[in-house]
Amino acid sequence: MSTHKRINGNYDITTLGASDVVTITSSLLTVTGNLTVSGTQTTVNSTDTDIQDRVIVLNKGESGTGVTGGTSGLEVDRGSSTNSRIVYDESNDKWSIDNGSGSLVPIVQSVTGLTEVVDDTSPQLGGDLDVNSQSIVSASNGNVVIAPDGTGILHVDGSAVRLENEGSDPTGQTGYTTVYSKVAGSGGTGLYTVTDTTTADELVSKSKAVVFGIIF
Repeated sequence: MSTHKRINGNYDITTLGASDVVTITSSLLTVTGNLTVSGTQTTVNSTDTDIQDRVIVLNKGESGTGVTGGTSGLEVDRGSSTNSRIVYDESNDKWSIDNGSGSLVPIVQSVTGLTEVVDDTSPQLGGDLDVNSQSIVSASNGNVVIAPDGTGILHVDGSAVRLENEGSDPTGQTGYTTVYSKVAGSGGTGLYTVTDTTTADELVSKSKAVVFGIIF
């Protein structure tokens, strides 16, 4: 049988003992107005929790310049394993992640967006790399090394390889044959090679080779 209780004014339930507990047992509890919890801890033992808010505010009421507690975010209980966290780390002003190591690692290197992947020591692509009309460059005269693993071979598919002319002959490097482009000389190709033991030499075109064969 349903019971409906109406009151005029505030309605308070106060326990007398400091450790007394008020328990409401029901298959469904509906609060049609706003709910304010003024205690220091709220425990929700729900299996599924649905929240309509688009933005959830954490660390509300902060009066300092930043997160006084150092971090604010979400933490996942992983049982006997170290918990995982995704938090805002005030010490470096970055969103950071802890995958269970106990240490926070910045998700991005810049608050304006991802500009470096230097923290990822073994990055992998999940698809083709589109340079989007940009270039792959190195800093401080560093080499750009493409190194297939094991017996892998470097393939260049679908287009020609264009070499920019060098202003001078590069220095040979031990264990390598350097192929480069320069203004065409008597060989007629402008394609040169140099090693650590031989000087720069131009590859000869077919037509030039025929002429040289006749002359010499």
